[in-house]
Amino acid sequence: MTAPDAQNDTSTAPGEKTPEQSHGEIQQLLRAEIDGLREILETRFREVAALTGRLEEIAGEARREADQEIALLKRRHEVELALVHVRTASWQNGPADGVPAFARQIEILGESPLFDPSWYLQTYPDVVESGMSPKEHYVRAGAFEGRNPGPEFDTMAYYVANPDIAHAGWPALVHYAAFGKADGRPVA
Repeated sequence: MTAPDAQNDTSTAPGEKTPEQSHGEIQQLLRAEIDGLREILETRFREVAALTGRLEEIAGEARREADQEIALLKRRHEVELALVHVRTASWQNGPADGVPAFARQIEILGESPLFDPSWYLQTYPDVVESGMSPKEHYVRAGAFEGRNPGPEFDTMAYYVANPDIAHAGWPALVHYAAFGKADGRPVA
């Protein structure tokens, strides 16, 4: 064979692959690798979609919770404003229309196991300085300041759950003891 013939010789030794065979195998390997990478990519896209969905759920829950908290704060603020007006009016004019006299309110409060005078004095030491008994302080001022009559009753929670009671000028526990409990009023 002459040198030019050797260059054009496309025969291969036994067991050797032709360039076309090698090229075909390389293409198959590359296709398999591309397919594998596509599967991995599709899996990652599904994971990202699932995580995005979960993130949107969490964000929605957070928005709903924030909206509820804002609504609760608005109700509480409205109740607090009403209590300021009620307290001022009761100091100037006595109990609001439909609310018993202070002496009767003090009796009702004294009959409630939820009023704890010792706890009230310990929790609010300024009551002693007011010169009023714990019961009198609660019906004249404490309830309208949002003070609790004992550890088992939350004055502001009762007012927020029942804003009509705040607007009507009732001390929270006095109303609950006189009517609220029997009426099934929520305490929180």
